[in-house]
Amino acid sequence: MPARTVEDGQVAQRRSNLDLKWLLVRRIVIVAVLCVMGGAGVVLRDVAAEARRQNQEVVETIGKQLALQLVRIDSALDLPERFPDWGAAINSLLQPGQCVQFRYPDRRTPNSNCIGLDSSAQLAPTWFARTFGALFLGRAAVERPLIHRGDPKGMVKATLDATAVAARAWFEVSRMLGLWTTMIAVMCLLVYVVVDRALRPTNEILAGLNRLAEGDLSCRLPRFQLQELDRISEVFNDLAQKLQITTWERSGLARKLVDAQEKERRHIARELHDDVAQRLSALSCLAASIKGAAGQQAPTVLKESNELIAMASDAMRSLRETLTYLRPPEIDDLGLLASLQGLIAEHNRRARDVTRFDLQVQGRFDGLPAETAAHIYRIAQEGLNNAVRHANAHTVQVILQSRLGSEAGRKDGSDEIELTIVDDGTGAAPEHLGRRLGGTGLVGMRERVIALSGSLTAGPSPAGGFELRVHFPTQTATEAAA
Repeated sequence: MPARTVEDGQVAQRRSNLDLKWLLVRRIVIVAVLCVMGGAGVVLRDVAAEARRQNQEVVETIGKQLALQLVRIDSALDLPERFPDWGAAINSLLQPGQCVQFRYPDRRTPNSNCIGLDSSAQLAPTWFARTFGALFLGRAAVERPLIHRGDPKGMVKATLDATAVAARAWFEVSRMLGLWTTMIAVMCLLVYVVVDRALRPTNEILAGLNRLAEGDLSCRLPRFQLQELDRISEVFNDLAQKLQITTWERSGLARKLVDAQEKERRHIARELHDDVAQRLSALSCLAASIKGAAGQQAPTVLKESNELIAMASDAMRSLRETLTYLRPPEIDDLGLLASLQGLIAEHNRRARDVTRFDLQVQGRFDGLPAETAAHIYRIAQEGLNNAVRHANAHTVQVILQSRLGSEAGRKDGSDEIELTIVDDGTGAAPEHLGRRLGGTGLVGMRERVIALSGSLTAGPSPAGGFELRVHFPTQTATEAAA
């Protein structure tokens, strides 16, 4: 599992809220609404066309009747004073709200008939009537010129009241919308059920992606019946397996590198202790012997001998500090806990009560390999150094605990060790966060965490201050792979 830090962006669990079922249903509803609007437009257009057809029918019938009357007048079978006369037939032709009129060429209107609206009929809303009239009733009125023997006699015009036509259109649209709304609701329900069943495997895919994002590289997806989803499963499993193998190899390589580094440090520390430390001790004894032998005869030699003894003591003290830094002897001789206690005691001695360092241990750590203990010690050492340099804290706590796999929530069931270093200092502002987490110290911690197949998180603590948390399984990925 790779190391995680705020430097790379605080890692939060990304949960996708993708719901393809609702997405498809919403789009189907939008398409259905557009279809309904289109269908309503067609119905409204047909109602307007029907109104024009009715006017056209009335105009043609009245025009023929008036043309016949003119022929009768020419044959003296009718009186000119009765023109225009369309008789009783007009009542059977006109619809409620429809009017017909005859107009002479000089704009006089000698005859006009209208049928009133049905008072029991349901009227359309005002906004609908206005909209429908503006969009569809512009060409509903029909005019027909009356020409007899090449001479224009007048104009027959038929119109329909916009309120009557709008009421008819409103009735048709309301009936259609009621039926279509029921159909859309049923269709959406059926689509949701069908799509939910078809896309049920996507829940498993999403869960697998979330587990992979959390670092569970052992996650695998099952086979699916749908060809496309089954191909996704194959690619996912192949990538997860390759990533798992690569992580194991990287962890093993990092472990070998840091183990080799610790072994080299231990070797250098032993060489310095066995060779340089012995030589410095011999040099100090020789200087003391010279001081005792020549102190009375040569006072200048006495002074130089004291300087030589002081130089040897300073060199020995510096060598001891170097040896402690290279390889704390407690790790090999007394174990991890004694080394950490010594590290905490040294920091308390240097802090002179300005900052209090505390160690809390939960669980047993007797069976840890020496190199693993050295990694934990180095991580704690670097974390405390960062706290001393940047935290300006009153209290720094180092918490080391061992937990069972079930308590830690690990999916592989392995036990876990967690190291936490938390302080109550100033924390780290965003502009200073990179400085606190930067440098070679963090790189070294990352390498050690990778070698332990663990994870590292660092950032502002919820209670204030700064927190560094490392947790890793007691069985490394390399050992598990082996």
